[in-house]
Amino acid sequence: MLSLAAMAVVMAVPFPATGAQPKEMRVMARGIAPRVRLVDDADFFAAWSLDTIGMEAVRTAVEAGEYTTAKRELKAYFLGRREPTWKINHWEMPTKPRGPAKRHSRYAEGERILEHKFSGGGFEVDFGDKIEWNHFPLKFADGKPDTEYPLIHYINRFGHLNRTLGPLYWYSHDERYAAEFTYEVTDHVLSNPAPENYRAHTAVWSRLTSCVPLSGSWVDAYNYFLPSRTFTPEAHAVMLKGFIEKARYAIRNPDGVNRYMAQLRGIFITGAFFPELKQAEAFRDFAIRALCATAVDEFYPDGFSKELCPGYHGGSAGILRGIVLSARKMGYDAPQALVNGIKSPYDVFVKLATPARQLPMFGDTWGRGNVKKTLAGALTVLDKPEFRWIVTDGSKGSPPSFTSVAFPWAGYRVMRSGWDRNARYLCFDAAPLGVGHWHEDSLNFECHAYGEPLITEVGIYSYTMSKWSRYFYSSLAHNVVIVDGLGQNRACELRKNAAVTSPKTSNWYSDDDIDIASGFYNGMWGDYADCDRWRNAFGRDKAKSLATHRRDICFVKDDYWVVSDRLTAEGTHTYEQLFHFEANRVLRLPKAGVAMTDNPERANIAIIQADAMVGKIIEGRDEPPQGWESPKQGERRPAPVVVFEQTASGGCIYDTVLYPTPPNKQRTVQVERVPVTTADGTPIPPAEVCALRITTDRGTDLYVNDLRVLNVNDVSCGVKVVDGVTTDARVIVVRLDGEGNVLKIRAVAATVFQKRDYSIKD
Repeated sequence: MLSLAAMAVVMAVPFPATGAQPKEMRVMARGIAPRVRLVDDADFFAAWSLDTIGMEAVRTAVEAGEYTTAKRELKAYFLGRREPTWKINHWEMPTKPRGPAKRHSRYAEGERILEHKFSGGGFEVDFGDKIEWNHFPLKFADGKPDTEYPLIHYINRFGHLNRTLGPLYWYSHDERYAAEFTYEVTDHVLSNPAPENYRAHTAVWSRLTSCVPLSGSWVDAYNYFLPSRTFTPEAHAVMLKGFIEKARYAIRNPDGVNRYMAQLRGIFITGAFFPELKQAEAFRDFAIRALCATAVDEFYPDGFSKELCPGYHGGSAGILRGIVLSARKMGYDAPQALVNGIKSPYDVFVKLATPARQLPMFGDTWGRGNVKKTLAGALTVLDKPEFRWIVTDGSKGSPPSFTSVAFPWAGYRVMRSGWDRNARYLCFDAAPLGVGHWHEDSLNFECHAYGEPLITEVGIYSYTMSKWSRYFYSSLAHNVVIVDGLGQNRACELRKNAAVTSPKTSNWYSDDDIDIASGFYNGMWGDYADCDRWRNAFGRDKAKSLATHRRDICFVKDDYWVVSDRLTAEGTHTYEQLFHFEANRVLRLPKAGVAMTDNPERANIAIIQADAMVGKIIEGRDEPPQGWESPKQGERRPAPVVVFEQTASGGCIYDTVLYPTPPNKQRTVQVERVPVTTADGTPIPPAEVCALRITTDRGTDLYVNDLRVLNVNDVSCGVKVVDGVTTDARVIVVRLDGEGNVLKIRAVAATVFQKRDYSIKD
């Protein structure tokens, strides 16, 4: 193994990775890469250690100034090289074709690539003879390009080389694919000279897109096509020049959060796969040093990425794991410090996993993912029994030692009945905004039961700016409460909302009978249409302070949830409580204040308000947009949302029971509000204490939540009397039989409990 032992102590170096490089790393970066561009052949060959065994002929040609010969000998050297190994190695190419390209499953896709026809992210483009590498057809009102246009970033990341053209070439030996690869790589490098510093409004030199090929697609493609005669020595040298310049550019121009980690992975792989470079060891050392520090700073102490986006958390954790595996594959001993830094981020997947072993789709999470697959990958680095238990569906390892769990730093609270596929599950987002890939979804949640999502997230749509990307980003597309049609706008005060500096444990309680979490929103509010994201400071000029929102969610195990919303605002306003569903859901409103899904062969959920109020189902409304789902990038389709609306002065209250049922079962649920008084008989309004009588076929529960206290574990504001029960509990659930006898008491922060005519049955 090639040694990286010197890197084993760098975890102690407190370098932040969520912003620009600190001074120490900037100095190191400039020393490694005083400049990016290789200006001529002499400059190119000066980057290589020509004393490397096997490169004698290259050195002789360079010393004679015969660069054409030197390039021919350089390709010959790499064709003869057998180390480092990669997941695809050029000498493993089949000696004979397996068949004509038309028989390959990717033939049609390959033909489109040969014609320079590309599609993705909801867009299509036909370039004709020459690919325009910085193709940004969407413009803002001021004429500047929308550089989030996804298709051109896909092309510049070259996934089609190793996904399609490379396999087609090895299958058929058809040189058309090698010719296309050669054209694309050389034209990409030669048409876009490397800048020394970050260049905006480009795809080629986007700090993220420019480095992504170094982590896989270019290394794969290099091995796929190195044996081809069409990949000439001249073209080969151009691609190697591209590797070097991209790595140097990444070193000199750091990005932030997961993008910085991607840069570092590309830098490391370049230095590891090409140890013949004079700067190879410096590339590797720089990347590992910074990545070890990133493993500390990118994630909160509870393991969650500071972006607080489950999907991008997976990307960040995957980069750490990927660099360890890449190092091992190429014969390097990755520092144990880096391996240790992977543990906590991968524990997040266990804690966050839905019963279907997927992820809640908060923020810019593109799809639910596959936690089993993710943890199977983690097992290649970390052997943890709970990972193995989930990956093998319980046949090996051991189950997690917990059910419900909180992330005290990240702010997520996960309520679950167990680890079986039919478990009841709710994930409550009481998180800060996050340092990237956020949505305006404070106090949002997802609810799953009996094998599928019930109340859910509805997607992202696109990063390009449009009415629809604004909608899916906004509060309108989340399970929150909006006021006068306006949603949350934390982003306009980004600096104070993005991250936290201390954990919060006071808004979470969990035991065998009850989970309860509380969250509070007191930020700005704005119209979804006013936000052009960073271009207008997220609509800061039009955002206003309008209302505060406090939400409690209590899981009465293992039956149902109670959601208590308390909003406070001056004046009279219209409030809309939103519940979103997948597109294939059938919704009914059987009576005022009640909604339910009605899919007989599937799990269902009833939403019951304590107060009769107007409910409506919206699906596919264009203006203002509401009732949509984005199944993948650039696509949308109608999907139902249930809206409970009320107009009130001074604020409003919602107390809502969520009652899931398994397939082919119907249960009757009744919810009624119960009066509350102090010990001397003074009424306590429902805005201060939520008291409900919840009747199901399992019995009648008296549910009381004292909302006069924000912190879940704090003692409530004195004794209260509810339906013959006197208690000072912060939260209490008393289960009664048909005769009013107490069957079970579940209480949080209680010192007093008395019940008139009290008796208890075994």
